Amino acid sequence: MLSEEDLNFRPTEGKWSMGELLSHMSVICKADFLIGAGASEEEMDQFYEEAEPEVNRKAITEALLHNYAYLKEGIAKLSEEELLQERTSYFGVVHSRYEWLLDTQAHLFHHRGQLHSMIVHNLKLEPNVPLFE
Repeated sequence: MLSEEDLNFRPTEGKWSMGELLSHMSVICKADFLIGAGASEEEMDQFYEEAEPEVNRKAITEALLHNYAYLKEGIAKLSEEELLQERTSYFGVVHSRYEWLLDTQAHLFHHRGQLHSMIVHNLKLEPNVPLFE
């Protein structure tokens, strides 16, 4: 639906372009899983530097699929006991691994809503994607 040219669209100066938003969204699954596992700020800075893809459809799609698979496999390896363990993020928030997974979902939904608004209100396109299913 979005062209390579659309990825460069920046509706608000000083804020992410559509491509930058999608690039960020493509790493959320792994990034938030690492944060929930107790990664340090330095580890996360390094992860973002290495993991955020170039702003093009192919790189973003590949990163999204790779990082989703990482999250899915990581969750599958955790026992019920591990999912109930609380972890403190490098920025001081304490949650169980279950709660970190809810934060990951909320993080994705937040940016999905931003993207949807950009597509509908700025590009004047209707993505025909249900947001609440």
